[in-house]
Amino acid sequence: MSLHPESAAFLDRLADQHMPPLEQVGVLRMRELMSGLQQAQGPAEVVDSVIETHVPGPAGLLPVRVYQPAMRPGPRPLLVFFHGGGWIAGDVELLDRPLRSLANASGAVVASVAYRRAPETRFPGPVEDAYAAIAALADRSEEFGADEGLAVAGESAGGNLAAATGLMARDRGGPHIDLLVLICPSLAPADGSPFASYDQYASGFLNTRAAMARFWDLYLPGPSAATSPYACPLRAEDHSGLPATLILTAECDPLRDEAEEYGRRLRAAGVPVATRRYDGALHVFFLLTEFTAARQARNDITRALHAHFGA
Repeated sequence: MSLHPESAAFLDRLADQHMPPLEQVGVLRMRELMSGLQQAQGPAEVVDSVIETHVPGPAGLLPVRVYQPAMRPGPRPLLVFFHGGGWIAGDVELLDRPLRSLANASGAVVASVAYRRAPETRFPGPVEDAYAAIAALADRSEEFGADEGLAVAGESAGGNLAAATGLMARDRGGPHIDLLVLICPSLAPADGSPFASYDQYASGFLNTRAAMARFWDLYLPGPSAATSPYACPLRAEDHSGLPATLILTAECDPLRDEAEEYGRRLRAAGVPVATRRYDGALHVFFLLTEFTAARQARNDITRALHAHFGA
């Protein structure tokens, strides 16, 4: 399958702007580039209310932005969401427009969490932040108007954190997570990856093998950390007892095959799992709110939430 015309036009626009390969830019420049993605997003949808709050983390308070859609009949779950950016970039502003749209489409209360980023804070700091935020937000769900269970989601590096917190919640006895949503998650280091998508889409599609290798190098404190399933969920020895999971992948993404393999391992362990691949899409598709794949993803997440929690 070739690139979707929207994806091809997006890459052409980046080329016209002389955007350097991600692996060649410094951390601060990477953060600027991620913020620049907002220019390619659609207009911000109006939600019923937006709450700026904080929850306690291992090293201090973590900022959280909560989106409350208009009330409608039926259950109203809490969906905790973690941004992407290779663990080094991204923030709640990057996800503001996508999560406004998701809250309106799904009817869920959506809480966007800002965790500490690498290289200032390497593993396990960001994932411990994510776990602490989920536990704190689960305790406050009624305060935010959520009345029906807990879902946890993330995109790219945030998908890594979401998958890892599923393992942590299982191993630590809670909080109970009803549903995981993993969007283009990074689940194992790029170096030595056996998956064909890492070769097929190694360069030329924005997210690259070299960029992922650099992100992992900045996130992990050393090679031994890669043996932890909380760093690399694909390497967990036991995937049983995890929440029902929806995995969304982009065809033109080095991370595609490892995410789909994760789905197979979950299924083999008896976990209810659904996997959806968006043909011709790039790794960052979910952030590009008006793209076809982003609209499809919002619909797929909405259906999963309604199926799990009731329409």
